[in-house]
Amino acid sequence: MTDKSYGQILTEGIVRAIPWALVFSLTFLISMKIFLAMLGHEVKKTIAFTARTAINTSMDAVLDSAVFLKIKQNTKEAIEYTVETVNKELVAQYVKPMRAKK
Repeated sequence: MTDKSYGQILTEGIVRAIPWALVFSLTFLISMKIFLAMLGHEVKKTIAFTARTAINTSMDAVLDSAVFLKIKQNTKEAIEYTVETVNKELVAQYVKPMRAKK
């Protein structure tokens, strides 16, 4: 028998390991792809359910309380104030005042 050097032994070991690494990698990738495809649908359903639940909970909390009436009133007043301010500061400079007909 001939004695092999460390380089030859290392090379033979690597050459033997490469096909096993390829087989393991392909098996792993295929099984993960199948697993993620099955799990992906469940994740999408879970995210949609969570979003629906959060929206419904927040709508119930806001619309069913006295806070909604305050929000509605404040929004109405903010819109009226904005319209009056824009009319006074911007529009009134360029438009002649209208007089009511008698």
